[in-house]
Amino acid sequence: MARRNTIQTEGLVSREHQLEILRLIRESGESGITRLGLAHKLEISLKSVDRAIGLLEAAGAKLDRVREGRPAVQHFVLQKGPGWDEHVTPAARIALRLAGISLSQSGTLLWQDKLDAIEELVSDRMSQKDRRLFDRLISVMRVQGGVVEDPIEDLDLLEPLLRAFEEGKEIEVDYQAVGAAQSKVRTVVPYALTHDLFSGGCFLLVWDAARKSPIHLRFNRINAIKVGPRPGRIPDPALMERTAEYQVGGWASPDEPFEVVARIHGAHWVQAFKEAPPVLPNFTADRAPDGQTTLVRFMANHPYGARRWLLQFGAAAEVLAPDWLLDQVRDDLAAALARYPKSS
Repeated sequence: MARRNTIQTEGLVSREHQLEILRLIRESGESGITRLGLAHKLEISLKSVDRAIGLLEAAGAKLDRVREGRPAVQHFVLQKGPGWDEHVTPAARIALRLAGISLSQSGTLLWQDKLDAIEELVSDRMSQKDRRLFDRLISVMRVQGGVVEDPIEDLDLLEPLLRAFEEGKEIEVDYQAVGAAQSKVRTVVPYALTHDLFSGGCFLLVWDAARKSPIHLRFNRINAIKVGPRPGRIPDPALMERTAEYQVGGWASPDEPFEVVARIHGAHWVQAFKEAPPVLPNFTADRAPDGQTTLVRFMANHPYGARRWLLQFGAAAEVLAPDWLLDQVRDDLAAALARYPKSS
């Protein structure tokens, strides 16, 4: 027993010393660190360093031994941590932070709150060097172009909704529709959550048995969610999936999707579609040989979503099909022009 306690005190087998040695090797980067350097920084013997290195490698760590200098001295360079390593890389933290920022820009501050909690948890798993790098990267990041809605005050909305998904139950939703004098409780079956950056918001797609139709509810208009006692039955899952797949900008319809064809004028738009094509259902962009126009196609199931996307281009968009959508966009532009009478 005395021998075991001595070993733990010396750090020959303790997880704490292994973590510290792993951290020091990781932070040394490609240049690595020597046995002597490890022993000096941790104030332990070279024998303790050797034991710790052996334990790390036995647990799955991959260490390169690089010889540098004259005379050549062996440096440890980390290629892979042990199986129990909980280190979180700066790249993973950047992805997490970007997810949080993107969700805040889409009006889904509820989800950002949960991601912030995760980020705080994983922060303790970063090395000091990686944390400095991450903090610097965060300071120079910018995400714009979405919208920021008022935060959803009742974070308890998420828990019953997820429970209903897990248990396959109906939910009672207290919903404030646009233009309605007061909210109304609806009994529906939840199907999917939609995060739509184009419209800037989070939507809940549900089956409404009373209407015998899927409906899209904007999440920040929901006042309360209660899990109902009955199983949630969706009579036509294929219909729900089609509704979710072909919604655009939060506008969703159970109708069959239609193809939108438009010509977008302007070399800058042509290049933009090449570099960052929009995430629209079945979107394609065919560039004209002269590089001045591009022919775009996408699917939608509601005319409002398609029109809203096309109208953002103003005079640069030329709707080609379907004919009824062309007429609607023409009427929209004519109404907009009527708001700007020519000065005398």
